[in-house]
Amino acid sequence: MGEDPGVAALYYQLQLDVFWTTVTSWLHALAVADANGIKAEGFLPYVSPQLAQMPVFIGYYSGRIDVGNYAGDIERLSMAVASIDHVVETARDSGVDTSLPAKVLEIFQRGVVDGRSEDSVTSLVEIFKKAVA
Repeated sequence: MGEDPGVAALYYQLQLDVFWTTVTSWLHALAVADANGIKAEGFLPYVSPQLAQMPVFIGYYSGRIDVGNYAGDIERLSMAVASIDHVVETARDSGVDTSLPAKVLEIFQRGVVDGRSEDSVTSLVEIFKKAVA
């Protein structure tokens, strides 16, 4: 990874960022599933194909993100806001802690306030670049 040993450590932290946020969302989904009588093994056939599509999603969008192309031609942040709002409602209705999806909704809404509602959800990378007070 070059002469700077910090670069390898940074790549490791970037991978952990994706790993832990993915695991946390899976665990939250399992809590909602369990509250509705669905066991982890019962959810597995549904979540596995979705996770298997992530390399396709990431592969498609990585090049676009690198050049600042956040066109909402495939999906839009406004659609994502509606979607994650339903997740928050489902968790709440299930008696499950809503803090994780509520935080995601908050981040999505920051993108809308920033004028990105018709952009791809990938435009949130620009929102994350801005430190929150």
